[in-house]
Amino acid sequence: MIRPLILSVLALAAVPLRAASDEILLPEFPQPPLVLDGGAPKNISSLRLLRELQRSGITGMDNFDTFDRDYALFQGQSLGTMAAWLESACRSLNFEISQARKQAYDGALFSRMLNMSASLASLRKGTIDMAMPIGGLHCRRETAWGALPGDGKDDVYVIFATDQGLLIYDPPTRQLARLADYPNKTQIIKIWF
Repeated sequence: MIRPLILSVLALAAVPLRAASDEILLPEFPQPPLVLDGGAPKNISSLRLLRELQRSGITGMDNFDTFDRDYALFQGQSLGTMAAWLESACRSLNFEISQARKQAYDGALFSRMLNMSASLASLRKGTIDMAMPIGGLHCRRETAWGALPGDGKDDVYVIFATDQGLLIYDPPTRQLARLADYPNKTQIIKIWF
């Protein structure tokens, strides 16, 4: 019984599952821009993330979730390289991120894509064993924020923990703001890292 199974696995292994032209080729993710402390990546604990939320004026965060205990800390001024990678990766998939809001839109997808790519890049380069501080912020847009209207709709943005505090990023509009300055911070429904 085992021998036929091994032969079928070997036969399948010899057959390519996809033609080379159908492969998805994403650009290489840049080295995550981490804050270093004595040569090692500086970390931020999940408890400190909660304190950063409170310092930014967010209260009553019953819906704050973290999946890890410790996170690396990003250099805030270097987030543009990750944003550029995200746009390039989307283009390689024939998707123009600037047009994303013209159809059904979920910003959590971009948050997960950045988090997974940053984590894989740091593991591949062997630079860090901590989680990447990229999460999602779900809120209701009651007040306009740059190009986004105050229309009362729910929206999800990418949130980064940086040496400049917590920063919110909207990939389609390229808007970036400190959480403390975000106009809808009283309308936050959930934050996760």
